[in-house]
Amino acid sequence: MSSMNFVAPLAKLFAVAALTALLLIAWQAQLIAPATHSNTGFSSERAFATLSHFLAEQRPHPTGSLENAIVRDRIVAVLKAAGYTPEIQSAFQCSPPDRGAGCSTVENIIAVHKGTGAGKAILATAHYDSVPAGPGVADDGAGVAVMLELARHLATQPPARNDVIILIADSEETGLRGALAFAEHHPLMKQVGLVVNVEARGASGPSIMFETGAGNARLIDLFAGAVDQPVSNSLAYEIYKLLPNDTDFSIYKRYNLTGFNFAIIGSASRYHSSLDDLAHLDKNSLQHHGDNTFALMAKLLDTDLATLNAETDASYFDIFGQTLAVWPATINLPAALAALLGIVGLIIAQRAAFPWRAVAWSLLGVVGIVAGLFALGWMLSYPLGVWPGVHPLDHPEPWPARIALAAAAILVALIAAVITKRAGSRVTLLASWLVLCVLAVACAAFLPGASYALVWPALIVAIMGWAETYVRPNAELVFTAATGFAAAAFFWLAHFLALEAVLGFNASHFKLLALAPFALALSPILASSAPRSNSPAILTCVLVMAVASIIALRAPAYSPDHPRPLNVIYYDDRAAKGPRWLIPSDLPPDEAYLKATGFPDQDEEFLQLGLLKGNGRFKPATNLGLPAPTLSVTTITTRSALTVLTGTLRSGSGGFVMGIAVAPDSGLKSLRIEGQEVFDAKRLGADTPALARLFGLGVRDVAIELTFDPKAPAKITLFERSALPDAQEARALTAARPLDAAPVHSGDGSLVALPVDLTTLTASP
Repeated sequence: MSSMNFVAPLAKLFAVAALTALLLIAWQAQLIAPATHSNTGFSSERAFATLSHFLAEQRPHPTGSLENAIVRDRIVAVLKAAGYTPEIQSAFQCSPPDRGAGCSTVENIIAVHKGTGAGKAILATAHYDSVPAGPGVADDGAGVAVMLELARHLATQPPARNDVIILIADSEETGLRGALAFAEHHPLMKQVGLVVNVEARGASGPSIMFETGAGNARLIDLFAGAVDQPVSNSLAYEIYKLLPNDTDFSIYKRYNLTGFNFAIIGSASRYHSSLDDLAHLDKNSLQHHGDNTFALMAKLLDTDLATLNAETDASYFDIFGQTLAVWPATINLPAALAALLGIVGLIIAQRAAFPWRAVAWSLLGVVGIVAGLFALGWMLSYPLGVWPGVHPLDHPEPWPARIALAAAAILVALIAAVITKRAGSRVTLLASWLVLCVLAVACAAFLPGASYALVWPALIVAIMGWAETYVRPNAELVFTAATGFAAAAFFWLAHFLALEAVLGFNASHFKLLALAPFALALSPILASSAPRSNSPAILTCVLVMAVASIIALRAPAYSPDHPRPLNVIYYDDRAAKGPRWLIPSDLPPDEAYLKATGFPDQDEEFLQLGLLKGNGRFKPATNLGLPAPTLSVTTITTRSALTVLTGTLRSGSGGFVMGIAVAPDSGLKSLRIEGQEVFDAKRLGADTPALARLFGLGVRDVAIELTFDPKAPAKITLFERSALPDAQEARALTAARPLDAAPVHSGDGSLVALPVDLTTLTASP
């Protein structure tokens, strides 16, 4: 065979690779905050100075802590200096039994900027509490700084139509209970007509508007007209609804309120970690947060909020973070059906070119592409994520893995082209797009906000196919195939990158499935070449994929800026083996650290609190004599053959959380804390353990009422999580922690657990 036969396939491969690279680079707008700033009046430098003031010590400040009180007072002082009279809403708030058992102390900060109208108010909100592991600079100090700058800005402007309620909420990290306390108990809640929430699940990246609510058509139109550099799409909202994630915005949605929810989500390994500090906050992210909030508020201030209610939703997506394409979601299904009819019409019009054997080969190619992507993605998940043990949502050097996966998608399309060559490029084209059209119709019917990435490419192909057939009746649909691939690549390479927010490279088989439309649209272009002539292109893709995978495997899985989680726990379960040091194994542990600090080579399975399955490395610890929580009984009575015990629960060491763990067969029927129902009979009757976590109580007595069946094994476990003891062993373990590791979430600390048999308790005299 002449070497010239290889030129066309290699040229196609080069063109496809060039387009893929250009789109991946352009779509980094979803991952990197814009460096250019909008003219909104927001200054990240001023906001960062404010942030540096109220989080000056950069200490963790969980709900109820002394550090949180210091942050609260500084925020109040900033609001007072801006001319406001802020209010502190104090409450002890428990979640409804069906919404996550537990209670928190709450100290919300509220300030009101009065408008001239009598309509509903705008609630602008962020939260100021942090997790115990980190200082909470991005999550959500950045949001608080935006709110404080907004308050200052409003104070200098002429009065507008709408009131603005600025809520700096407490207790978001402990169950959204600050927002819940405001929604359930504060009279201002009745005035709220729309919510703007500013959040973070990382420390870098653009400020993404990822959530609105039902009937958002007018809201999205307003957002599109207000914000200069929008990063948002309705697919992200559909995905977010399926995830077990919540922000304070979730509370207001329960009250049929809607609005805008913003978050920065880059550098996820810093989220809820000790590296969520001033040094690691991207100031461009802070600026984008502020620009979005200021631009949106400028529109909302003089808008009749009642006019923003709509019966319909919008579908939308940003174009490289520069503008927002918006249309009614009701168009999606008709557009998808039109595309399907167009493709079916093309097949009927050209039915002579569609023998059953050709159709079978083309459909086999479709199945092969989907199966091949999943299989190859699963294989690549090992060198890209599993073997190096990378963070599930953050990688210090992601580009080699991205290149490997993109090359894999092209490789699968090339291999499929060998199969579909027997069908011909025309049959392959129309069969591939017929499948994509069916998917578009299904998606438009059941997930309309997520359908645009299928609907618009399919509609473009149908229109182009008819146009090309009219102009060149007997020619191959070359321009249709090229246009369809470009459209599919435009949308699906964007979503391939965006998936890094919810899927890591250890799940590359699922990430690669996002490129199925990309590969299906590519296969007809490649099917026009002779099978053997594709060999150099296949070998090139294999080589690129292999080299990129090796580089990804050898690249550092963690770095000082992208750390692995590593918590040091003093674990004292008084029903088990006595005090031990624990390194949890939520992710692949740092074996060098474990070896150097005397931990064993293998994980140990254990039941945390005697109920919850866990894995970790243990070694003996000196008994530091930490006090456990106590339950003092005041009265014991009988009600309908059940025992009702009242008394007080008290912390042993003033930890940031204490609680009660209940086994499925405990006989406990209800639990009330400070008069609020925490567990209901339905939850306690489930076949899984139940935990009630109480946050920020300090060392005060908490009223408790337990109702249980005295004939059952009425046993509970009291537990408390507090700071890591200041002991030599603890200092040695934390000092040895490598630079590319950091405490996360609850962080370093002690966990003391004490089993209690309720049937043996007696009332105090």
